[in-house]
Amino acid sequence: MKKHNEELFQIGEVAKILGVTRKAILGFEEMGLLTPAVKDEESGYRYYSADNMTQIRSIRSLQELGLSLKEVREYYYDTDNLDRHLARLYELRATLDRNIQMLQVRSAKRGDLTVHRTTLPQQVCFCRQYPCRDTAEAANCLRDTYIAAARTGKMSMLARMFTMRMTQDPDELDLMCCIPVEESFAGTERMEFCETPALCIYYRGPYEGTADAIRALAAYIRENGIETTGPFRSIYLEGPPNRGENSGDYITQIAVPIRA
Repeated sequence: MKKHNEELFQIGEVAKILGVTRKAILGFEEMGLLTPAVKDEESGYRYYSADNMTQIRSIRSLQELGLSLKEVREYYYDTDNLDRHLARLYELRATLDRNIQMLQVRSAKRGDLTVHRTTLPQQVCFCRQYPCRDTAEAANCLRDTYIAAARTGKMSMLARMFTMRMTQDPDELDLMCCIPVEESFAGTERMEFCETPALCIYYRGPYEGTADAIRALAAYIRENGIETTGPFRSIYLEGPPNRGENSGDYITQIAVPIRA
C-alpha cells in the first residue's frame, strides 16, 4: 500500500532508521506512549511522522537511563508525583556517576597521575582522628574506626570509607578516619559532609605512594589557581581483601574539594 504522503514513514522504515524493533514500537503504542500519525483501520498499516520518530528516540533515551516503560509513562503523564520522578532520576544519575567512576578506576595505570573532575557525595560519617607514624599504623587506626562504626549498627553498606589529611604536609599522617554511616546516626563521632565539586587522581599502587599523588594534585591546583575548600581525602576503592597482598593493584581515589 502506498504511503499517505512522502513525509510519513512505515513501521519497518522507522525501525531501520532508529535501530529499534517493530515489537518495541508496537509496545510503545500499547503503553499509550506513542500514537501513529496515521493508522489505516482497514489494512492495519501504520504511518509515522518525524515528530513520532523524535518521540521514540526520547522514549529510548529514558529507557537507556534505566527507566521501565511504566516509569517512562509516569514521567510523561503523572504530573501529581513529580518529586518522586525527580528522585528516581537523581538515583539513576548517581548510579551513572558510580559507573563512570568505576570505569575511570579500572582504567587507572601505575604511574598515571591524570587529574579528573568529580563530585564528592553528601554523606554522614563516623569519624576519629589519629596521629600516625606510618601507613601500617594508619591501616590499624582505620580498621579500629571501622570496627567501632560497625558496632553502632548504623554503618552504610554503599559509600566508601576514606581518610582526610589534617595537615598540609603530605608526608605527615595526621588522619581523620571516616566511615560512612546512616543519616540517623547521632553519636559524638558524627560528621556531615556536603556534596561538593572536587578534583581527583585515581592512584594505583601501594598506600605508601599516595603522598606522591597528593603532591601531584596539589601542584596542579597551584598551577591553575584553584581554590580548595577542604582537606585532601584518600578514598579506598580497591584494596584488601579483594586485591589481597597485591598492593601494586590497590586503587585509591585521591580527592580534594574545590570551589565551584
